[in-house]
Amino acid sequence: SSLYQSWLGSLPMPHEIVRDAPTSWVPPNDASIVITHMHYRWDEIHALRRICEIGRTPVLILADGILEYRNIYQHPDLADGSVFQPLVGHKLACIGRGQARIVEAWGNVGKCEVVGLPRLDSLISATAHAAKSNIEQFSLVIATANTPAFNQKQREAVIESLSHIRSRLSNNSRVNGRVCKVHWRLTDGFDDEIGLSEAEKSESLETPLTELLRQTDAVITTPSTLYLESLLLGKPTALLDFHNTPHFVPAAWMINAPKHVNAILNELASPPGPKMLFQNITLHDQLECETPATPRMVELILSMVEAGENARSQNSILDFAPRILRDQRHGFSVVEQGFALKDLFPENPVLRNWDLETLQLELNLVLKRVNELPVQNAELYRRLTETRKSYDEMTKRYENTRERLYEARARIENLKKKLGLPTNSKSAPELEDE
Repeated sequence: SSLYQSWLGSLPMPHEIVRDAPTSWVPPNDASIVITHMHYRWDEIHALRRICEIGRTPVLILADGILEYRNIYQHPDLADGSVFQPLVGHKLACIGRGQARIVEAWGNVGKCEVVGLPRLDSLISATAHAAKSNIEQFSLVIATANTPAFNQKQREAVIESLSHIRSRLSNNSRVNGRVCKVHWRLTDGFDDEIGLSEAEKSESLETPLTELLRQTDAVITTPSTLYLESLLLGKPTALLDFHNTPHFVPAAWMINAPKHVNAILNELASPPGPKMLFQNITLHDQLECETPATPRMVELILSMVEAGENARSQNSILDFAPRILRDQRHGFSVVEQGFALKDLFPENPVLRNWDLETLQLELNLVLKRVNELPVQNAELYRRLTETRKSYDEMTKRYENTRERLYEARARIENLKKKLGLPTNSKSAPELEDE
């Protein structure tokens, strides 16, 4: 298995592969460490527990991929809690920080080491060598996990999701004006379930999957470690999940219903900068991949071997540091290369301007303008004060004039009465309106 072969040759010690170990199996006295990814069934966990109870040999468990909600909580063939709840071993080689946080939250504090996935080391520098996009054709890989469904209900949901995408691309083979070339890589008989032709099935199998990922423009996959492989190659990647279950590994594009298909296809063909930034952040949180993982795996194994040797020589219990591997970033996250404001906000003309001298000139003018504002504000305040004073004086003159008008009208009415002339019965406010 590449899960082991990718780093076994780098260890300065011989190894023995134990297959179908019975529950009573214990490692020989000269064993320096036991390493396995089998941590799911009773016989496996029972054997691991016995080794840990004897306390002579360190036990390292390998995380073989991403954590998947349905595999942990909705898998009819796995006993509840068998996926690291708790971990039966001394250490777990996690593939990334995000995974370590989840597993530690399950009561495994001090047991998680952030290693990465050595079998993906060859892809770390592959992004620069990825094939360039064809402006006329949009190449799309649609894939499923090795086991995309664990019961009939889940299987029906996978069939429904794949069928909707197939229907969309059959009815309209263009995405954003480009002809869409689909490469189907489906497992567990789903190619027959959605009616792929023999030509479609055979054509997609002609190229190895990793090479196909290098050549494609975008990827749609059910939850799988393939998702991280695609991200590692810099491909815009959508998760296809009609189960709508929680995701330990987030995605920039989630297809949870038929109405999502068309809009997400268009974005995969022309991915927005902010979503690609989110995808890259997710990658570096979920997969330790700034540097190859093999040296970290070897360092972890040798450190555990040394701890075991010390314990045996001193006839003491096995003891490991909460974190054996040093964190080169001291707990901080890497600043993504895709973090560029001009790409994240392409409609903003200010952020598009990267001419340093022009920006310096404009900044200098802005600072000068800012320095002038206090003087201008003081002048405006002075003028506002004068205006308020003039307004108050005009209001007083108006009131005086109105009172004099009322008095004059009253005298006229009195004079009309004395002369026997008709008088105006309107009130003073009515006369004022008139």
